Amino acid sequence: MAFNFEDLKAGAKDILDKAAVKANEAIDYSKTQIDRGQLRAKIKEEYCKLGKICYDMHDAGDDRTGEMKQIISIIKDLKTKLEEADSAVNAKKTKECKFCGTANDAVNVYCSKCGEKL
Repeated sequence: MAFNFEDLKAGAKDILDKAAVKANEAIDYSKTQIDRGQLRAKIKEEYCKLGKICYDMHDAGDDRTGEMKQIISIIKDLKTKLEEADSAVNAKKTKECKFCGTANDAVNVYCSKCGEKL
């Protein structure tokens, strides 16, 4: 049996390519998680601003309804972005088997129920 260096090299390249794809997926997932955390922090910050305006309005009797509406609009936009990010993460968590319809983890290569390739 002869040793074929080219086959070995091609196999190693294939493995490294697959590892690079998985590493990129992990990086993208991590970035999305960081983005989600930053969005949550921004939403909390805007809620704090809104609460301070409400307090100041009550305390001083000033009408700052316009500022409140702007902050409420910002909060709505941030919540929409967070929902989109959440949907993107949830979509990556599962893959449906085309053969049996079972939901599988996104990292699975084969269906956990029937064994069909995903």
